[in-house]
Amino acid sequence: MFGTMRLARSLAMMALAVLFSFLVMHGSAQAYTGKILFDQGHGETAGNADWTINGAYSELADALRSDGYTVASTASSLTDTLLSQYDVLVLPEPNINFSSSEKSAIIRFIQNGGGVYFIADHNNSDRNNDGVDSVDIYNSFVNTLGFTFNYASLSKDPITDIRNSPVTSGVSAVGCWGGTTIKVGTSNSSIVKDIYLNADPFHIHGSYGNGRFAALGDSSLYDDGTGNPGDSLHPNWYDYDDSILAVNTIEWLAGDR
Repeated sequence: MFGTMRLARSLAMMALAVLFSFLVMHGSAQAYTGKILFDQGHGETAGNADWTINGAYSELADALRSDGYTVASTASSLTDTLLSQYDVLVLPEPNINFSSSEKSAIIRFIQNGGGVYFIADHNNSDRNNDGVDSVDIYNSFVNTLGFTFNYASLSKDPITDIRNSPVTSGVSAVGCWGGTTIKVGTSNSSIVKDIYLNADPFHIHGSYGNGRFAALGDSSLYDDGTGNPGDSLHPNWYDYDDSILAVNTIEWLAGDR
């Protein structure tokens, strides 16, 4: 009798182990293993900004860690050697221009299989008064990928012109609190226009070489309201489906969506 009971318990434990393994591999709480790098060396804290993983983008970083990703930031120059250690590079509204070698390294990173998120802001958002803002900086090299940012300053709350795509799953509305839109050329047919602000795309994603990229016209969507004392920050991360768009996009850039 006792042998039969032990056998029954053993079979039950084996069944639970199989079920647990299945849930880990196929359940909704999928754990990813990619490495995400946030640039923090090009004026991301200038003026009222604090687009860092310890500041206004800390909730985004925490959400990615909850997904299983390793999240880091760097103030170092963006080189081939540095970028090769990561799967995704997030560029949150740079206000200091990239060097020519950094721009080339970013493009090569995508071409060789990496993912890059280009997050811009509105025209004339030169927070450190050095003569260039994120639109100027990006437009000096992202045309290679088939798009540029428009020189515009727009706000709309909420934006509901959402098109179906891997990055907009579960997204029905987002906001824009001072941003711009994107001009897509004809050189890269892979580009998908995900979200429209008025008549132009506000968020896009596409491929180049072996890698992927996405672009967004406003840095404040992912602002969680935390940062240096005195900064004028707002908890837009909690508005509408801004946070879902952020995580979806980075998952897609990492090849997990």
